[in-house]
Amino acid sequence: MKIYCSRNDMNKALANVSHSVPVRSTSNILEGILVEVSDNIMKLTATDTNMTIESSIAVQCNEDCSFVVPAKLFSAIVNKLPEEEIMINYDPSSVKIMIKCGGSNSELICFRSDEFPKLYIDDGVDPIYLSKEDVKKLIRKTAFSASTDDFNGILTGVLLEIKDGKMKMVGVDPYRIATYSIDADNKREMSVVIPAKLINETAKIISDDGDDQMSFEIADGKAVMKFDNNKVIINTFSGKFIDYGRILNKQGNINVRVKRNDILKSTERASLLASVQNNNLIRFDIEKEIIVIKSLNEEGNIEEKVEVINDGESLNIGLNSKYLKDALSVIEDEEIIMNFKDSISPCVIKPLKGDKYSYLILPIRMN
Repeated sequence: MKIYCSRNDMNKALANVSHSVPVRSTSNILEGILVEVSDNIMKLTATDTNMTIESSIAVQCNEDCSFVVPAKLFSAIVNKLPEEEIMINYDPSSVKIMIKCGGSNSELICFRSDEFPKLYIDDGVDPIYLSKEDVKKLIRKTAFSASTDDFNGILTGVLLEIKDGKMKMVGVDPYRIATYSIDADNKREMSVVIPAKLINETAKIISDDGDDQMSFEIADGKAVMKFDNNKVIINTFSGKFIDYGRILNKQGNINVRVKRNDILKSTERASLLASVQNNNLIRFDIEKEIIVIKSLNEEGNIEEKVEVINDGESLNIGLNSKYLKDALSVIEDEEIIMNFKDSISPCVIKPLKGDKYSYLILPIRMN
């Protein structure tokens, strides 16, 4: 049976679903992509059992069929084909496909589709419709703060909370917290923890093209996102997330107003002498109208001065320059507030008004 499709459409769909193909697996079938053709629609599906991605394209085919192609090889072949129409001829008796495009001809041995793991989920309740741009911001501004150490369990995920017309995402590791909120018109409250690594992979395939909106829902303990011709299904974590609000609410009386770009650029320069061995330490000497940022090692020292407005006391504190740069780099406001209590309490970065975001960084004890 012959299937005709656009090479560009196929290439894009393969690039999307490949984000959930496992690099290594004990099962060869999981290193493949399920191809299902019905009513002139081809649906491509890949899964590593924790995340499943489906992507659909229009094709021409007089019959329905399904088979599993080896993901890595099939994607590589399609990617190198000329930008012309592709003809795929599937032979169910030998479970092979012939791929023809322009002067190129390839043959691949496939797997039968009934060997591919099937995922059945019920439809969720009250899907939420969101701007794709807002969702990408939500992920970009928080997921970097989730722990990357599997030993930390649920903290390798991001908390997604929906209540009071807001959707908030929270990333936490033992040394920092990141929160960011967007508007979400949903009457039902919801709280779920999604693996940060997988939500980051999802962000990579949310395109600026196509529809502006996407949907989000929870079904059978899975997060389901639909956008354009794609569906992403992610297994969520069970268990209780850390009470991040209790930690964030313990703020101090020292509020330092500063231009975000000024403090970011000075931190970047000072961090040139910081090292992983000393926890990327840079020293902040905070006065009424200025912050002096210092770093030193056996090779030299760097000193930066940044103008600020400080409504509290003077303070000397050590901070992890990488964590500070991570937070400052995703903030878009021209000015921010850096809140301090003392040299052994966290620094909390927040907007001048409101609570759209907050970034907490634990201090480093200085000798």
